[in-house]
Amino acid sequence: MLIDTDLDIDDMMSMPMVVGNRHVAAVVTTEGFTTPELGAAATSRLLAEPGQRTIPVIVGAGIGRSEADIASSFGDFVLVFRQLMDRLNNFLPAPLPPTPRQTDYVQQVVDAVADCQRIDVLLLGAFTSFVDYGPAIRARIGRVVISGRPVDADSDLEAVESFNCSYDRRSCAEVFHDQLPGLTHSFVDVPRSDCDLTPNRAGCEGTVYGPTLEMARSLGPTGLPNTLKQIMLNHPNSWAIDTWENSGYGGRSLFWDQSAALELLAPELFGDVGPYRETTLSPGDFQRTWVDFTNRAASYA
Repeated sequence: MLIDTDLDIDDMMSMPMVVGNRHVAAVVTTEGFTTPELGAAATSRLLAEPGQRTIPVIVGAGIGRSEADIASSFGDFVLVFRQLMDRLNNFLPAPLPPTPRQTDYVQQVVDAVADCQRIDVLLLGAFTSFVDYGPAIRARIGRVVISGRPVDADSDLEAVESFNCSYDRRSCAEVFHDQLPGLTHSFVDVPRSDCDLTPNRAGCEGTVYGPTLEMARSLGPTGLPNTLKQIMLNHPNSWAIDTWENSGYGGRSLFWDQSAALELLAPELFGDVGPYRETTLSPGDFQRTWVDFTNRAASYA
């Protein structure tokens, strides 16, 4: 299978889940919360576990949105998180050198999945890369699982909440209207509540579908789960609903991409809500399930 990511916090928490439970042929990095080149460098470091299989990380596409455009469209915090994630949630002292983009990244994708009879695709970022490589592997695509709501079903959401589609609306619309028909696919979102912005308010604790410190502390002591634990606990204010409400980062901290990853792995834990799917687990059960699936990444082939 393939993972397509823009390496935000929730992407970082999602990839180990999948790596520990499926054979990931490659990861493609797409412009969004990170740039493809710096995102690829950071993703390669995240997945660089001694003694484990090297997972190819392919520099995908971007549309080159300016920082001024990003800030005006989505908010300054996106740029703050871009700097944060270039260093793996501030875990690295400085960004790694950007991974050079190859002339034909679509061929890199084709080569990476050459031995795969069936290819599932997990889209955690914008559609800018998939719109290019999707047609090249279409005949072998099994499922496409997409983080977020369909292009025609997100008008009630703020721009930042439909980020993956609104960041590159053209490719999102093209994929939705021209490429997804005929493919088995699911859009996946998070159950929402009035407590999402105030998870620590009286009456809200335990009701928000977001990551907690206890989740990170429950990750195992070896391999990729331990690496992820250290990265997360190094700077919890950027993601933990226990602390981020007063951290000054803005935005939200919910199980966006984690939901898409879990739906790919365990679709029976989800139900249809109109044109997209949501988990049927409680917030606490989701958190415990994330720990269980992520801890399976202590070794992978």
